[in-house]
Order: sequence, then C-alpha cells, then structure tokens
Amino acid sequence: MIIRGILDRSLSSQICIRGFAPIKELARISIADYSYQRNPIYAQQQEIATFLDNEEFLFFPEVILSLKLRKDLTSLKPKDSRLGAVAELELTSKFTSNIDRFSLKIKKQKYTSVNDVRNKDSLDLVELLLDDDYLADLIKKGKHPFHRIDGNHRLKAAEVATSGKVKEMICPFCIILNDVLIQEEFDQDGNSKKVENNSNQKFDKVVFHNINTKTIPLTSEENLKVIIDDEYNFQDQYLRDKFGWEYFATRKIYKDLPENIKDVYPNLGELFVKNPRTFTIGLVNLLLEKKEISKSEKSIKNLKESFSKINQIFGNDELLKNLDGFEITIACVYLQISRAANVKLFINWVKNNQIYNLKGINPKSLIDIYSNIAEAKKKEIFVSMAFSNETKSHYDAIKKATEEINNTYDLEIKLRELRIDKFEAGYSYDINDEILKKIEESGLLIVDISKHNGNVYHELGYMMGLNQAKGLNQENFIIIKSNDPKFKDDKVGFNLTSIKQLRFDDTLQLVDMLKESLKKYYNLI
Repeated sequence: MIIRGILDRSLSSQICIRGFAPIKELARISIADYSYQRNPIYAQQQEIATFLDNEEFLFFPEVILSLKLRKDLTSLKPKDSRLGAVAELELTSKFTSNIDRFSLKIKKQKYTSVNDVRNKDSLDLVELLLDDDYLADLIKKGKHPFHRIDGNHRLKAAEVATSGKVKEMICPFCIILNDVLIQEEFDQDGNSKKVENNSNQKFDKVVFHNINTKTIPLTSEENLKVIIDDEYNFQDQYLRDKFGWEYFATRKIYKDLPENIKDVYPNLGELFVKNPRTFTIGLVNLLLEKKEISKSEKSIKNLKESFSKINQIFGNDELLKNLDGFEITIACVYLQISRAANVKLFINWVKNNQIYNLKGINPKSLIDIYSNIAEAKKKEIFVSMAFSNETKSHYDAIKKATEEINNTYDLEIKLRELRIDKFEAGYSYDINDEILKKIEESGLLIVDISKHNGNVYHELGYMMGLNQAKGLNQENFIIIKSNDPKFKDDKVGFNLTSIKQLRFDDTLQLVDMLKESLKKYYNLI
C-alpha cells in the first residue's frame, strides 16, 4: 500500500501527513483505542452511513490518525544514524523502520514563482509505503498500524456502508507521526533489556482531549437556526425531503411564534423562550416515534394549540416555569396531544415525587416511567373484609367512594372494587391461591379490620410482605376500622397498632375519608 500526502508541521509543532484516501481503506487499516474513547453508538453509525449514501452536500472534515515510527537503536550498525525517526526523515528525506516493514520518503516540489502564504517556494510531498502482506497480518491480529484519534464514528459508518458510492469515496486525512525508540537499559545487576521509549499513547490522548474540550460546540438551537430560518436556500419542499418532516413542522410552528415569545407563552419557561426550535423538534420527533401524529397540516395545527393549552395549565406555577430543562414541559405537551394520560395527573405525579430534581432524564423515558406506574394503578382495588350483614354498609361506602371519584374526575384510571366472593374464574380453584393472586395484581388494597378475621390479616400481611420483598413503601393499602360499639370486642392485631388507620363513626364519614385517601393515592390533589 502507498499513501501520499503533504508533510509539514501543524501549528509549527507536530509533524504530520495530510492528504486524501478512500474512506474504506482508512477504516480498514486503523483502529480506535476504547480505553479512552467512547464505544461507538450503533444508531449514529447507521445515521452517518445513510448520510454518506444520500446527502447531496456531502462534506466531512479530515479524520485524524496517528502512526508510530519505530526504530530499534540496539540493532544499529556503527555507521547508522542514531537520530529519532522524525529527525532522520526531516534531515535525510527518508526513513525505513528496522522493526516494521514500512518506509517514508520525501520529494521536495519546487515552484519557480514567488513564495506562497507560508513564505516558502516548495512543498514536501511524502510517500508512505507499507508492505501489503505485513499490513494484512497486523490487521488480522488486531494490531492495526494506524490509531484513530478523531473521526471514529465516520470510519465505523464507512465500514458498515455497502453502496458502491461509499466504496469509491475519497476522504481527507491527517496522519500524525510519532517517534518510538527502542533502547537498551541495564538494571543494578548489570542485566540488559530492551525498553520502548514511547510517548505515543500519551500524545494521542492529549490530542483527543484537546479536540473534544478546547472548542465550544454550537448549541442545538444555533445549529437548527442555520437550516430552519433560511427559507431561500432551504425551501419547504427541500427541507421536508432532505432533512425530514420534523424540520418542516418546526419551521411552520416557529414562524407563527411572536417576536417576543414570552408575551404569549409566559408560563412555558425561559428555556422554551430561548430554545423554541430545539423544544419543538424534540417534541415532534417524540410524537412521530410513538406514532401519535401524522405528517399533516392538521398535526401542525394541533401542536400549536397544545402550546397554548399547556401554557394555560401551567398558569403561574413558579416551579414549572423555572424548570432546569424542558423535558417535563415536552412530556406535558406530548400528553396533551396524544391523550395517553391526563396532563394534570402527570403534573401532580411530577411534583409529589420531585421528578423535577432528576437530571439527564429524557421526555420519552419520563413518559414511559409514568405510563408504567399509571398502568399498575389501573388495576382493580381489592377489598379484604369479613363480608357479613354487619359489614355490608362498609362495603357499600367503599363502593360509593370509588363511584364518586370516577364521576368527579375525568380519569383514564378507573377504580373498581374486587370482591373475591363475586369473582368467578369459571373453573375449580383454591380460593386462597386466587385471593393471593388478585392481591398481587391489584393496585390498591382496602382492608376492613372492624370485624376480626384471620384471613383478612393474612391477606394484608401478604401485601406487606410483597412490598418488603420488592423494596416498596407500605403505601398501597388503606386500613379502615369502625368505632361502632358492636365491634368493640374485635381487637386490632398488635402488629397493626402502629400503622395509620381510618377510624370512622358512620359510613358517611367513611365515604369522605376514603375519597380523600383515594385522591392522595391517585395524585388527584
């Protein structure tokens, strides 16, 4: 293999070769060091591979590789140069490694015209020759001679791309050359050993660090502004075809926003005001991913209306207006459009559980977590009690409380009480196993201990045991106890005396107490 380029010192410091080569060849002969670089992101590889295949205005900056120029000083003849590899190359215009089977030679290209902007009249053209069999053997062993410093995702994408276009694609490169000298050292006993004087990996890491930390990247909002706001170069149809419908929708929504966004949407927070494009495209992508909207003008209209509705729901809530991120706000607008859950209940959940303090959570994960919790609470309420004429009014009060909750709140969660004596599985079963199964499946357990019953205590104990095993708080059950004198001989078990109970004098009081408890459990207040 022969690689040609221009040799010079970058920033008057590090010597390197700059040139062009097929991107797939650069990928084949190089490898990344994942001890300090992040592992490749598969989705990003696929996205870049598609970009390489389809992008009209295709451009990438150069990939940066490093190459060790190894020289064994212990095996040199007296007449051989003891200079380092780079110094030898610059002094003699050539270098051949006595360890690895490759060499470099420089040809100075002189120009008869005046000096160029470097104040020089020549270029150093360099030719790097690598023995093909030796190179193939190194690659087979995973000892690729070139290390990737910058551009790993681009090269990984080139590896997986299969189109003829990518196979022929030429890519700019920069190969940094590093000296590696093998010297002889002696220990205290006079024994000698060969030591590699290698600062190559240290240098690679420093360059990698500097590339990734010494620049301030554009924010997402700044990047989006470049494309979305330029209607001359990126007309609507082009924007839709080349960048995606989400870009087109974001443009349409952003164009309709007032110049002073805060005047119209004062409650959506400063982050929304400063980053409306980022907010909108994130929301649209989420809705498209979850198939909650179609790519239509009607969807764009619904998105605009949802901003106003959430702004109204947020009201003057200082907590919601001053969130550190807009993940929660995006989730609220998503729920408003999709109707996947009640927005106000979601906000109650966010506040009650201090979700706003979580860092780094994305809207999709937030919605998925809430949906899983809401799904668990959609299950039936299990009523555990000694069913009899004496306790029938208690059961009726429980039923009345759940009915009033359903009628008062427009819920996607419907509360239904489950009485095991009303449940018919349609086959012969052990009632104890069936009861325990239903307790585990239920979102909430209401336990009436007014009349002492061993099974009731057993069922409550089972629920508490499940909670403990799962590391959950003991908050998914409500214990009720009548103060009626007819139950005075039914003592509360000693293991429940320290647990809060709803003590009631009559069923009207019980209905009110249960309603308050259910509101709290289902985040209705």
